[in-house]
Amino acid sequence: MTERAPNLLQQIGRTGRAMYAAFEQQVGYPLPRWRILAALTDLEQATQKQLATRLMMDPGALTRQLKAMEEEELVRRITDPADNRQTLVTLAPAGQALIEAVQPKREAFFRHALADVPVSQMETTLEVLHRLEQRFRGQD
Repeated sequence: MTERAPNLLQQIGRTGRAMYAAFEQQVGYPLPRWRILAALTDLEQATQKQLATRLMMDPGALTRQLKAMEEEELVRRITDPADNRQTLVTLAPAGQALIEAVQPKREAFFRHALADVPVSQMETTLEVLHRLEQRFRGQD
């Protein structure tokens, strides 16, 4: 291990926090909630457990986000009639409208963020990040 290894891991954290803040400022919607809306677009309906797994999100944090999004009428949550221990989540019409309105800003955000990063550097960075993720999850 080099002396720079801790710097790399600290930089990953700082970069992630900066990206989340910039996304919300420039796109106008928090990235964690955007990810939930995008997942529901793909899935149409999911249990909270399925969403937590798909998004790799803490179930408690997901519940807090979903409650706020339900109050904003972006999602609907109902008890699963087949299993009252589960909560089903669907995208509400206002959530779909938000996705359609915000999608161009999201695309512009990522296009600008990666505009001058060479493809070879992106590929190398992705390799390193995937390797670190596997290691942190105990898969390496």
